[in-house]
Amino acid sequence: MKVVHFYKLFFLGMDVNAYLHRVGITATTAPSVVALRELHRQHLLSIPFESLSIHCGEKIILDHGLLYEKLVVKRRGGFCYENNGLFLWVLQVLGYKPRVLSAKVKNTFTGVYGPPFDHMILTVELEGRQWLCDVGFGEGIREPLPLEAGWEEEQDNLVYRLREDQGEWFLETNKDSNWSSLYKFTLEAKHFEEFKEMCEYQQTSPSSFFFCKSFCSLQLPRGRLTYMGHRLIQTEFTENGEVVKTTQQLKDDEILDVLRNRFGIVLSGKFVPKDEELLPATYD
Repeated sequence: MKVVHFYKLFFLGMDVNAYLHRVGITATTAPSVVALRELHRQHLLSIPFESLSIHCGEKIILDHGLLYEKLVVKRRGGFCYENNGLFLWVLQVLGYKPRVLSAKVKNTFTGVYGPPFDHMILTVELEGRQWLCDVGFGEGIREPLPLEAGWEEEQDNLVYRLREDQGEWFLETNKDSNWSSLYKFTLEAKHFEEFKEMCEYQQTSPSSFFFCKSFCSLQLPRGRLTYMGHRLIQTEFTENGEVVKTTQQLKDDEILDVLRNRFGIVLSGKFVPKDEELLPATYD
């Protein structure tokens, strides 16, 4: 409990119990794999992955106090630096010892990997193993994965594996019997502050998914609910292993109601929906 009180003082106004209430956890235990799995899953089921700030005039600044205010107090969501940045603080408060890593996302539209610091992920050492944590990726893992080359695991109808090649690690998913890469990373530890430049890039570049697409996505117990541009997409994982998607077209005056009623998000600035093609970009 001492560590919790320390962080309450250090991050003025930030209370880890408010976060736990936000994600539907009523009590905490000492750090363990079981507790980490619950934290990870409940975060994804409660806090959306979204780019809405970029499209309603809000500047995203990588500051733990501001992230707490947005995601916990205002009950919003955020992109990877925000979700994983908040989760980093939570894990520290609860007695875990997370490490920050940099990942390069494989763009599903262009097939090109992003630059360094394109994506932020975390690892935690528990019970003799390293665990990959990521609560800031739309189609990513729902629970931590053991950081072991060749590890495969099914999570809610999606199969993930970790592959290692000459010091680079790849998180891959199996779709239609084919493995495809989500992102790659190395195990070199980074600092949260090092992602600030790429956070600015993601908000302003026409090669950024977040700049080109206004979206909000929330994991469901057996699927996913996603708003993008003028569409509302419901993804359901059926008991027989199928993935069923339904799409509803939205009018401009319906979008804010959908965000409020389906995601619990109320925007304060003028919102401009967007769903444009990304400009191609290449990186060294």
